Amino acid sequence: MPDPIPPRDIDAEQALLGSIMIAPYLFEDLVAIVKAEYFYRDSHRWIWEAMNHLLESEHQIDHVTLCNALNTSGKLKEIGGPAYITGLLNATPTSMHAESYAKIVREKAYKRKALEVATSLAQNAIQDKPLSDALQQMEEFFVSSSALSGVTERMVMTAEKLCLSEMGELTWILKDWIMAGGINLIAGMPAAGKSFLALDLAIGMASSGLAWDNQPVTQGKVLYHFLDGSYRGMRSRVLKLCHARGIQPPANLIFDFSPLNLKVTSEVLALRQRIHRLDASVVIFDVMAKFMPGADENSVAEISPMMNTLREIANQTGTTFILIHHLNKGGNPDLSYRVRGSSDILGSVDTAIVVAHENQHSAHSMRTIIPQKVRESLPPAQLQFQIESTEGSITLRFSEANASELERVPGQAELIFADILEYLQSLPAQEFRKNELISALQINSSARTIDRAFSKLNNDPRIRVTKRGSFNTYQWEEDTPAMPFP
Repeated sequence: MPDPIPPRDIDAEQALLGSIMIAPYLFEDLVAIVKAEYFYRDSHRWIWEAMNHLLESEHQIDHVTLCNALNTSGKLKEIGGPAYITGLLNATPTSMHAESYAKIVREKAYKRKALEVATSLAQNAIQDKPLSDALQQMEEFFVSSSALSGVTERMVMTAEKLCLSEMGELTWILKDWIMAGGINLIAGMPAAGKSFLALDLAIGMASSGLAWDNQPVTQGKVLYHFLDGSYRGMRSRVLKLCHARGIQPPANLIFDFSPLNLKVTSEVLALRQRIHRLDASVVIFDVMAKFMPGADENSVAEISPMMNTLREIANQTGTTFILIHHLNKGGNPDLSYRVRGSSDILGSVDTAIVVAHENQHSAHSMRTIIPQKVRESLPPAQLQFQIESTEGSITLRFSEANASELERVPGQAELIFADILEYLQSLPAQEFRKNELISALQINSSARTIDRAFSKLNNDPRIRVTKRGSFNTYQWEEDTPAMPFP
């Protein structure tokens, strides 16, 4: 049986080269799509390399300069002489479709490479050889094939071209809060209500086009990746939120409870294909840490590639990403500094909000949505909401915070005090010295700030303070009511 003919399109290769002969200025943009090795014919690859050499040498591409470059490299006669270069012009219908020709050439090259990788994998399997080399080759193929892996082509342009380009108006999924086609962050402590906000938004997009106190949202399909709880728990939330709206669970809200690692190229490829297949306009990751297992959140080297991958997918597909993330418990009063992990997380997103919870131990307490970052726009006013839950429904009750009710960011001493209370409550049978608490909670503040926190502790009725010689010990009083946030 003869070997299959490799995928190729000679006409597209000739038309691409001819387009550049007609309109040489196109080459600078087309090199972002096509590499020399993408051409099936060696002669076409040599011509492309000669064009690239002329560009790098800052020479104009035309019939004379191209023939001279090919003659210098000893390839002109082999490709058919100047007549072949002239023939490229005759083989080109129009230079207006140069980008389409380039994409055809690239696609055929990818298919040839895919065939090569698949053949290698099959041969190794048939011959009972280790698959490691072939699998490595497959991984490299996914990485190198930008159209398949989601890696964008390089976008290089002059400042003049950048400023003259049409950008269009900034668009929103939810005005001033969730940017369309961008990366958006919703952060907060556990049980702050982050997932409820995301779910309310997702249900609104997938149904009525209203969310967050009946604000208009862009309608479309939502892909909700959820690994921060049980399937049963999410089912209950969705049923109750939909019941409160008086609607059936929307078909345009799609949940994925499968593990996903955004650090693995093949899994990013699968995500990209799933977004395309489902035509999802918004993708939610709840919570972010679950989708980068084993990664060091504090490492720019590990976080930056993942954020860049999401940005590339967003740029190429127009997909909006919403990342649900946690805050640190630390004592910094600036909530933006308490977004867990590398500063590259906050630096990479287009919008970031923090959900502050005035009483972490009361499900019905007031929450405040605090904008931390809005790229290219002024931040909106803070919103407040309560989660009202009954046996059959869950409703989010929103209100705009009055000036006198704006979320007051706790001072550092208050935050340290709250952390100590929570720690003591978690270990009620144990007594702790001051220095033991400082060490256990890794408190790194001035002595004056720490003294203020312990002064509050000494006067708190929930804490048993016992004099032990020259020092005090601190212990949670048993049967003490649940601790409110100070």
